[in-house]
Amino acid sequence: MNAVLETQDTVQFSPLPDAFERVDLIEALPLPNPISMLVDPTSLCNFRCQFCPTGDPHLIKQSGRSQNFMPLELLQRILDGVREFEQPLKVLRLYKDGEPLLNPHFAEFVRQAKAVPQVQRVETTTNGSKLDRAMARRLMDAGIDRIVISIEGVSAQKYLEFAKVRIDFDALVENIAYLHSIRGQCQIHVKTVQENLGEGEDAVFRELFGPICDRLFIERTVPSWPTFNIDRLVRRESRELDAQHRPLVRKRVCAYPFYSLSVNSDGTVSPCCVDWRRDLVLGDVRRERLLDIWNGAALAELRRTHIERGRAGNPTCASCGQVDYCATENLDGAEGRLRKAFGATA
Repeated sequence: MNAVLETQDTVQFSPLPDAFERVDLIEALPLPNPISMLVDPTSLCNFRCQFCPTGDPHLIKQSGRSQNFMPLELLQRILDGVREFEQPLKVLRLYKDGEPLLNPHFAEFVRQAKAVPQVQRVETTTNGSKLDRAMARRLMDAGIDRIVISIEGVSAQKYLEFAKVRIDFDALVENIAYLHSIRGQCQIHVKTVQENLGEGEDAVFRELFGPICDRLFIERTVPSWPTFNIDRLVRRESRELDAQHRPLVRKRVCAYPFYSLSVNSDGTVSPCCVDWRRDLVLGDVRRERLLDIWNGAALAELRRTHIERGRAGNPTCASCGQVDYCATENLDGAEGRLRKAFGATA
């Protein structure tokens, strides 16, 4: 299978489209503020998926990572910071390490984010377990722009095997169908990973979810997390293909520190979505302005490291597969321009 677009009636079978129209990042740098952000409503998850560090409670405890729900007051402080942005925030993603819908204020998170003029789009990724009819109506009323639903198999037994959770699979499908029926302008995207599907189950996946979403796709399990080994789950052939089945392009420089920020559920700020262990914390929005973190010394030093020594210059970044297997932007070859823009030295 490849990433070529297929159309089946009204649903498209393809990788997820970009949340916003891509800019020429090299020409746009340096940016006065991030143009993409993640804000994590909770670091907790009710699934124990094998490909995700959050799914290993013992590992999370060892890491010392805060496990909490983000208070609504903290979100409001973050949004106040976004209101100071000179350029629009093209997308605000309300998820990161945990299952966002576990936060009892999640719909209000969406509503308040949508009220900020600088925020162009609000979206989330969810396992769908809390996406009942009441939640679906609240999210549509709040105005969310896109919901990506990650499916962990095509039966309750597969969920038990892979995510270590008992679910009513028929109810899950019915809830997604209801969400799709009331979606209005919201885009509903459904995805799974090839490793969760047995022989012939890719067809079952399409038949079940094709009629009740706007786009669906089967990704590959890839080694994206830094300092978290999932070699046992990754097929040998997957190592030379990215998550969307394209030939792998290995990158020297990670683009995330140059255009994005991720706010963890406790208010600490990371440069990217895969800093699950908080090894790369740049600041804390409970005590600092977002723009001060964006323009601060910690992020400036990380950018210089990537420009001068590449990802290999930081041990966490060196062990990360996200930029190779999942990221779209590629700054390789532009190091000379980056040095001029960010004051780095050769």
